[in-house]
Amino acid sequence: MTKKLPLTGDLKIASADDLAQQLNTALTNGDVTLCTKKLVSIDAASLQVLLSAFKTAQGLAHRFAVDMPSGSVLETALDRIALLPLAVVENGVLVGINSVQTRQVAA
Repeated sequence: MTKKLPLTGDLKIASADDLAQQLNTALTNGDVTLCTKKLVSIDAASLQVLLSAFKTAQGLAHRFAVDMPSGSVLETALDRIALLPLAVVENGVLVGINSVQTRQVAA
C-alpha cells in the first residue's frame, strides 16, 4: 500500500531535517507518494531532500513519487536549478531523476 503525504506551504531549509526524517520513516515502511497541490514554495535544501528520497527508496526497493503537474511550484524549482531535463515524469508524476555522468578532463 502506498502512503500519501501532502507537501504544503513554504518548504525551507529550517524544515528540511524534519522533512527528511518524515520521508525516511515513511519509505522504511513502504512506497510513498507526495501531493504538492498546496505547495507554495520550495528551496534548494528541500529539493535536495526530495532527490535524496529517490535514492533511499531505490535502496529499500520501494517506490517514491511526487505529483508534479505542468507549471507546478516543483516543476519551476527543478527548472531553475537545471534539473528539469533530468526529471523522469510519468503522467504528471515525478518518479525519478536521471543521473549525470561527469568526466575529469586532463589539464
